[in-house]
Amino acid sequence: MENKLTLYRISEEMSAILNAIEENGGEITEEQEQALAISEEQFADKAYDYGHVILNLDYTVAVIKNEIERLTRLKKSAENAQKRVKGALVNAMVQLDHPTVETPTMRLSLRHSTATEIDDVNLLPDSLKTTKVEVVADKTAIKKAIQSGEDVPGARLVENVSLQIK
Repeated sequence: MENKLTLYRISEEMSAILNAIEENGGEITEEQEQALAISEEQFADKAYDYGHVILNLDYTVAVIKNEIERLTRLKKSAENAQKRVKGALVNAMVQLDHPTVETPTMRLSLRHSTATEIDDVNLLPDSLKTTKVEVVADKTAIKKAIQSGEDVPGARLVENVSLQIK
């Protein structure tokens, strides 16, 4: 009897290992790393499994991204509501000349502060301005220069390999 793992068994083991890794915050133990090692005879089956895991993770990432966007909109809405309610309370306290309000569970009070607002930075004298310079590498020009044989100190081309799943 051959001791060959079936596709189902490999998939089951892969799923269990990946779930354990996920539960451990992405940390991989030595045993898990060994179990994930791909042998020559299992290559095609495991590649198939990996492909499905990658597609599943792509879907998970997209769902999480959408949820983050939804929560970001919800957060922004709550922040705007908070700002409107705070503004309404401040206006009422100022109009009614109540700089402090005491309740059984909290104390509300107005605090005065001074902020600097800039209407037009170009009208300010140079002695009151700071210049920030950002230096950014032009990667497209650097790539063209290196490909044309030019020596570019501080830069090099790196050949990457990426996986495509169709």
